[in-house]
Amino acid sequence: MGFFGLFGKSAKQREMEAAAELARVQDLEVYSGMQVEVTSADQRIFLMARLHNLRGDRAQIQPLSEDSPPLLRLEEPVPVSLRGYSSREGKAVFLEGVVRSGISGIWHIEHLALIRSSNDRAFYRVDVDLDATFTLIGRYVPLEEPCTLVNISVGGACISSKTRHDVGDRFLLWVRLLPELEPSMMYCQILRIVTRKHEYYEYGCSFSRMTEIDQEKINQIIFAIQRKK
Repeated sequence: MGFFGLFGKSAKQREMEAAAELARVQDLEVYSGMQVEVTSADQRIFLMARLHNLRGDRAQIQPLSEDSPPLLRLEEPVPVSLRGYSSREGKAVFLEGVVRSGISGIWHIEHLALIRSSNDRAFYRVDVDLDATFTLIGRYVPLEEPCTLVNISVGGACISSKTRHDVGDRFLLWVRLLPELEPSMMYCQILRIVTRKHEYYEYGCSFSRMTEIDQEKINQIIFAIQRKK
């Protein structure tokens, strides 16, 4: 055992560890205000929320929608996973922490840690099977084409169509997401051709021109679909 092993860490080691901890804390603080999905392994918690007051490894989370499932009164802290999208980094962000009950519709999260950031899907997707139509943008004579909405998230959707289209094509998608709602219109762009099944093509698409109000509406619809499932 070396000299410093006998008498604890050296001043240099402590300085390096303090610098690493400061960098970790500062890295997490850039996610304050980020919209996240919060889920627990036992599915007791599932909601869209926003991170607030992120300091070190602690933060607050507040549901984005009044239509979100009611917050349970937790008898003990619950481990959760958080998934969101950092516009600053342009990446999906995955975090873990422990949630405990708060007051006034706000929960507290502790031991928050960044697991990874990557180009993975940033938002939860709910599977559906809905008739829809779309019209390509830029076509001289607009033509409405039938399609099927396969799944949807706050950030995008997957559609199935008999027509062959290309990555980068933009279109208007019309779909009635719930029977009691009027059809919704969304601006979309094809990011990838997911697969081809028989005579059908599946396209992974992103939403564009989405405001926070639009995202909020989709959040509420996704929660409604999830509850029905």
